[in-house]
Amino acid sequence: MKKLWWLGLAILLAVAGCANNSENDAAGNNTADNAEDTEATEETADASGAMMDFYLNMTSTLNGIDNELNDYEAAMGGEEAPTAEMKTAAAESAKASSEAVKGFEVSGDLSQYEEELETFKTTLAESYDMKAAELEKEEVNFDAANEKFAEAEEQIGSLLEEAGLVKSSLSNDING
Repeated sequence: MKKLWWLGLAILLAVAGCANNSENDAAGNNTADNAEDTEATEETADASGAMMDFYLNMTSTLNGIDNELNDYEAAMGGEEAPTAEMKTAAAESAKASSEAVKGFEVSGDLSQYEEELETFKTTLAESYDMKAAELEKEEVNFDAANEKFAEAEEQIGSLLEEAGLVKSSLSNDING
């Protein structure tokens, strides 16, 4: 009698399992859809990782190049005016930063964001070019260059979010 009871329970579980698969198939959750969902999730994860790599490589590279520019900008708001040597070093730093930004390559994993990343790179490079041009003048005013930088910051922030990452502050990551 016990054997018969266990056999009945096994058949009941098998039927319930088959019914669950039929419900998933009827709802459109078949194996092909699951494979597509998995593939889309993997592509998103690849793009997120590639976007994070791009962003971190860029910010760490710029942190190593734009130190003199940051020092000059800090001195502009300080008690003592920046020296002529600081101004010259800041101009070279701004030019080098612009060239570095232009040289960043967009990896194949970011092909879906390539156009937007190229626009971001152009905007960021322009902000550094504008600072370099201002440093050639007697009176330095970075307002327009800082607006251009803010535009670039918004562009990369939107791209980070679109890739499933947290929006980051480019200003803090580069200048902080």
